[in-house]
Formats: sequence, C-alpha cells, structure tokens
Amino acid sequence: MTRDYLVELLKAYWFAPPVALWRAVELRAASGPCQGCERPLLDLGCGDGLIGRTLFPAPGAIDVGLDPWATQLRQAGALDVYRHVDQGHGAALPYRSGSFATAFSNSVLEHIADLKPVLREVGRVLRPSGRFIFTVPSDAFRHMLDGYVRRLAAGDRKGAEGYAAQVDRRLEHHHYHTPEEWAALLAEADLTLRKATYYMPEPVERFWDRMNVRFGVGEGRSAWNLLVSPRLRPLGYQRLLRKLVVRRLSERWRPYYEMDVPSGDRGGGLLIVAQR
Repeated sequence: MTRDYLVELLKAYWFAPPVALWRAVELRAASGPCQGCERPLLDLGCGDGLIGRTLFPAPGAIDVGLDPWATQLRQAGALDVYRHVDQGHGAALPYRSGSFATAFSNSVLEHIADLKPVLREVGRVLRPSGRFIFTVPSDAFRHMLDGYVRRLAAGDRKGAEGYAAQVDRRLEHHHYHTPEEWAALLAEADLTLRKATYYMPEPVERFWDRMNVRFGVGEGRSAWNLLVSPRLRPLGYQRLLRKLVVRRLSERWRPYYEMDVPSGDRGGGLLIVAQR
C-alpha cells in the first residue's frame, strides 16, 4: 500500500503547512531507495525524529539517531523508532569503522559549511558496500524560488539574487551542488555515487515559496503564527484547526505533492544514493 506522506506530515506540521509539503515530496522521493534498507541504520542529523519515524515507522527500525542539538535529540529519543540516540557532530562520528550498513540523512548536509570531514566520517563508519542515502536542495533550488523567478522576469536580476540570498540566510543553506559535484565530493570520501534523482518540480517549489510567505514561515510575527502559537493551546481551538488544515490542504495541495520532475529536467531537490 502506497504511503500518503502528505497527510502524515500535515498532521505533524499542521502549524507550518509549507514545511509539510516540502517534507512530503522529499519522503515520497526517498521512500523507494530506503525501502528494505539494510541494518544497522544510522539517521545522521535526526533532529526531533519526526522524519525518521515517518519514513521508518516500525518500532526500533532505526538503530541510531545522531544530532548535535540536545533538545531535539531528547524528542527523538522519546520515539520508539530509535533504538539509541547520540549527541554529536557529523565530522567526528562516535562509532567504530564499519558500524553501519546504511546511513540516511534528510535535508541536513546543506546546513554544513565544510562537508568533506562529514563525508569522510560517513564513509568510515559504513561497511563495505554500505549505502549513504540523502536528500538536499539541488543546484536549481535558488533559481526556482517564486520570488527569484518573478523578479528575474521583471528584469530585476539584482533583486532576484538578493531574494535568493535572503532565503539562504533564513534557511541557513551553505551550498547547492550539482550531481557531478556530489560525485566528486563523495569520491574523496571513498564513496561512489550510484544514483542522483531530482525531485520538487519548479511549479511545486514556486508554490511552496509562495505558501511560506502566506503562512509566515520563518517570520517571527504573523497572523497565522499567532493563531498556532503554543501559548494559545489551552483555548482548545487548535485541535479543530489541525483537523481543518489536514483535511483541506491534503486535497488542495495533492496535485503538487504528486507532481514529478519531467524527464531530463531539474528539480529543486536532489536525492543521492552513494555506496562505500
């Protein structure tokens, strides 16, 4: 049975629907390569564990989750999907060489300025023939932002670049590599790129960018952020709001969730499968 990641992630991120859309498209792309992953499995940059639990829902399905942030790690550790969680950094993994058959990372590597030590460590802790599966924004990401496209179409290249730079700062993105660049970086870590697949078609990324503005994602103050504030949870209305968000947006946004990148085109996201 095909998983409906859009519904599942709208339930988890109802307070930030554009985040749910991006993650749902991401996991739909990653679900194929991750199906039947060999164990032991490392979730590199597991965060609060919601993505790991969604992609690998069985109890104890992920052997180890690692993240540098203690608060998020405590949340991940409370989920039954992780057998163990560790606080640490990708550039100094606290594991013996050859400890894992699979490493998975979802939208993490773009936040790391110096990738080479991290990739070397992943290569070290993987067994021979082990796989590293990860998702990142692609080399097309900045140019597919709706704010970038509209400004460029109006002849305002400087404004377009400024908009993209603003998004980079907000999301804390350090780089956007092509498949060829990823292949070279992975090769330095004794990893071989086996598959590079674009996801997130331009119409979907443009819609996602517009929805970020509409829902005030990344903004400290907006009407929506006030409405979904945890401080207002005791009023009781947010349970109904969550149900409404899931029901309506899972229908209205479904065409975007199910849209694929046309053959030969680029998308805003990139799924990489590498092998030791």
